[in-house]
Amino acid sequence: MINFYFNHDPALLPEYSDACHPVQLFNTHPHNKEKHSRASGTLLKRVRDLGVEIDANAIDLITIASAVTAAETFERRSVAADAWSRVMHLHIPVSDHYLWNKLSNRLSSILNFLTGDQWQFTFTKTTFQMPAPIISKKSKARLDSLKGLNSVCLFSGGLDSAVGAIDILNSPSDYKPLLLSHAYRGDGVKQKSIKKLLKSHYGELSYSISPSLMSKLKGKTDVTMRGRSFNFLAMAVLGISALRNANKDSSISTIIVPENGYISINPPLTRRRIGSHSTRTTHPYFLNRLEELLKDAGLNIQFINPYQFKTKGEMLAECLDQDAIAKAVPLSVSCSHWHRKHMQCGHCVPCLIRRASVHHAGFIADAPYVSQNLKLIHKEKDIRDDLHAVQTAIIRLDKSKDYKGWVRQSGSLPDDQVTRNKLESTIQRGLKEVETFLKANNV
Repeated sequence: MINFYFNHDPALLPEYSDACHPVQLFNTHPHNKEKHSRASGTLLKRVRDLGVEIDANAIDLITIASAVTAAETFERRSVAADAWSRVMHLHIPVSDHYLWNKLSNRLSSILNFLTGDQWQFTFTKTTFQMPAPIISKKSKARLDSLKGLNSVCLFSGGLDSAVGAIDILNSPSDYKPLLLSHAYRGDGVKQKSIKKLLKSHYGELSYSISPSLMSKLKGKTDVTMRGRSFNFLAMAVLGISALRNANKDSSISTIIVPENGYISINPPLTRRRIGSHSTRTTHPYFLNRLEELLKDAGLNIQFINPYQFKTKGEMLAECLDQDAIAKAVPLSVSCSHWHRKHMQCGHCVPCLIRRASVHHAGFIADAPYVSQNLKLIHKEKDIRDDLHAVQTAIIRLDKSKDYKGWVRQSGSLPDDQVTRNKLESTIQRGLKEVETFLKANNV
């Protein structure tokens, strides 16, 4: 087990050892990269730039999420006993340590499901005092931009989030969203390009909390990022706090999570992919349990995925502004390997589903791919695994028709049978889209 100790004040951090990793939070003090790693270096300024007070429990949540992101980045899966499931104990200072220690076992269980790791938490009373909002012309303009908004919508620069933003801003619904973006290196350009296609008023909040290792450990990081959606959702909760205070309306609570139903459930394509290859970033079990925990933490929010029962192809085909989404397709990113080469690979599972959805919707223009011709992938040992796994699942399910059993392998589902039937049908249609695409390309 590795113990991670977090604090905004580096003087309160222990020395580094094989079992103890000190991490400085925020940028309230100078950072000594020789002695400590760091998380959330610029996040605090982004929050202060909003020009509005943020509730302490929302700051506690993003502090916890920042710590989780740092820990899962710094501790490589390759060092785990099974080369996958890490055991990590996080010591985190928060405003209400009594509350979070009471919730710690539930938080651990939720993150265990999300990341496949084993999490432990100890919360202590923080000495950190949240600095007041920055008062300037720029922050006043930012505060004014929050007024009249009543929801937060995740906006990643991916195809699903593009559909979500376009639909919300073109529908007669009452949602007036703050588009929340987490920009890894290179993502910001994609997000800005897609936002130029949006025609109605919306708010914006983009942040980055990319953690950095101390000098002696440079380069030894993990890239699986299974907990990234916890981070994203925690920042969305902070956005809700900002909207409530800016609008003096405590009823604001909706966080929209636009994700196609197939990827949301993401059933494992083969037996050996259970856990390791099947991400659960927006699985309904994860979202429901997190929503319940946040309610008990006094945060009272509601996660909504309008596309839980739609495939990615159906999302594209039914988007309310077909001209805008057609232009967004080549600008968006879906690839799980995007950050390695800044070009979508074309052969990972998200790329295959993306390409099948574009084919289903009948769009001609798509983004360029490293592996454009899928027929050549079969000969490439290092990159053919996902394609083979998809084809194996198609063949197996064509024979067994056991979609119900397959869907359950990704995690617990809602008790309501009607909902379960809808999820099963969505998964079946989603895999059929991929099968149709592969057949059309003689793969």
